[in-house]
Amino acid sequence: MGKSSKVVIPLAALGALLVASAAVLNWVVVPGSKQLPEDTNTTRQFSGTAKYLLNPQAVAAGDLANALLSNVPVTAERTVKVQATDGDAAKVSDLRSLKGPTGQELGKSDTTYAVDRKTLEKAGKKPAGWTVTDHQGLTVSWSIGAEKKEYTAWLNETKTTTAVKFVREETKGGVSSYVYEATSAAAPIKDEQVLAALPKALPAKALAALAPKLPIPDSAKGQLSQALPALGDPVPLSYTYEVKSSYWVEPATGLVVDTERTEIRKVVIGGSLAVPIYEVSTKFTDASVTAAAKDATDKRDSLNTYGKTLPLGLLVAGLVALAAAAAAGIMGRRRTE
Repeated sequence: MGKSSKVVIPLAALGALLVASAAVLNWVVVPGSKQLPEDTNTTRQFSGTAKYLLNPQAVAAGDLANALLSNVPVTAERTVKVQATDGDAAKVSDLRSLKGPTGQELGKSDTTYAVDRKTLEKAGKKPAGWTVTDHQGLTVSWSIGAEKKEYTAWLNETKTTTAVKFVREETKGGVSSYVYEATSAAAPIKDEQVLAALPKALPAKALAALAPKLPIPDSAKGQLSQALPALGDPVPLSYTYEVKSSYWVEPATGLVVDTERTEIRKVVIGGSLAVPIYEVSTKFTDASVTAAAKDATDKRDSLNTYGKTLPLGLLVAGLVALAAAAAAGIMGRRRTE
């Protein structure tokens, strides 16, 4: 083996290894990281105010004086956890809870979805053994690589979808974010978990006693009092839900940095009189914004490092090594000649 061969072969091997490493990072490692991680387990805290809030425990106890709270502080919590993955599909639980000013639990829901790990919308295929809620559109988070466009989001409370529109760019928690807004019209509540906590009917006497406390005009209260004798006893009740939301999303990762939401539930009495019994406005606590911004920044930086900086550096170094090997080979041949 000539002296040039002792230089050319190692340089060529190193160059080929570096170029191959860049390719593996770009086409294998990075695509694998641009999806919902299988170890996702994220909890966010909310704070806010309830303009009106039905206290189901007081209703059940017949305590009509405290059945409807108004202008009270509330706290909420949401935990999104991946329970299992199968290829591009993830089984994800969405656990939410709401607590009143004294810490009493006033609402809770636990829903499980099968989502596509890249788009975060409904999974195309999922294992037959997964028990999940059928849905359309986004549920637990945003798609990775969020765009300035209109998305479709799922409202599990009404089993319907709503449009979520991109409206602007804005910095939130020190992170450049896309801001999206959604507003849904009132629709019948169909989620059995929510309906289970709401009375299906009330005795006419109890409703008559509660009527003066309802947040409706005096004229409507008079109409209700006149209509009560014809509504039967107990009086059947139904419910509607509407929501207005804003989301701050870090686009590269799809992670939500902040959320502001106003949710309204109304009880429908006599098929026509809609009375608000739940109007709650919440947003991320400052601590949750800080935590979400850090998660988004860390993941974005990781994607940039492994998706751009490192592959490019390896590619350039590999090409330089291959060029050096070629040059050494040419020089060796010239010496031999």
